[in-house]
Amino acid sequence: MTVGEGVPGSVWLRPPRPPRAVRGQAFTQDDLAVTAVALADADGLEALSMRRVSAELGITAMSLYWYVDTKEQLVELMVDRVFTEQRLTTGADWRSRLRSIGQDTLRLHRAHPWFVHALGRPGTLPGPGQLRHWDDHVRALTDPAITPRLAGEDVTLAVGTIKNFVSGYALSPSPGVLTPYVGHPEIDRYLRDTVLSQSLDHLRSLAGLRNQFTEDRFDSGLELVLDGLETHLFGR
Repeated sequence: MTVGEGVPGSVWLRPPRPPRAVRGQAFTQDDLAVTAVALADADGLEALSMRRVSAELGITAMSLYWYVDTKEQLVELMVDRVFTEQRLTTGADWRSRLRSIGQDTLRLHRAHPWFVHALGRPGTLPGPGQLRHWDDHVRALTDPAITPRLAGEDVTLAVGTIKNFVSGYALSPSPGVLTPYVGHPEIDRYLRDTVLSQSLDHLRSLAGLRNQFTEDRFDSGLELVLDGLETHLFGR
């Protein structure tokens, strides 16, 4: 199925179909999404297949195609399901609300490591869960109750900058700040010992050997991004 020339069909443009009962059980698209998210959390996105999802649900692979046409459409459902887990934006001012967005987005990435690789795939569209998520951001950042509040046209810039920082952090932590290994002191010892034994003086000076190589510096990096946004948006 295509929507326009060369554009794969999004699941959200697919004509809706009612749940079909299989062996006395009628599944919804959300049931598929929940099952697929759990499988991807356990084994990664590449290990996910229509056959595995259908087996987990106890239905045939052909039955799955009643709900989605392709694996890409299934991934769209999964992405939207994860967006429904995002908490409402909180905070007393625009900065704390953007901080809330950044921290909660990182929480989603850590809970679902495949999520960052599934975002923005060609031919995909935001689903209802993602649109509600965006609506909450606009509400929170243009709220008349906060001072200063963001102008409507600045919300996309501000949120996009925060989201890009978080996605980059989730994909590739900064050199010397190996956040996936936080909480593993044996890995930190290995890195420290290797830097010392190989006379890697520049890395040694960077870490200072007083802090762990695996220190999680997300919060300090997020504050730097917020500083930049404050200067750009409010000239401070």
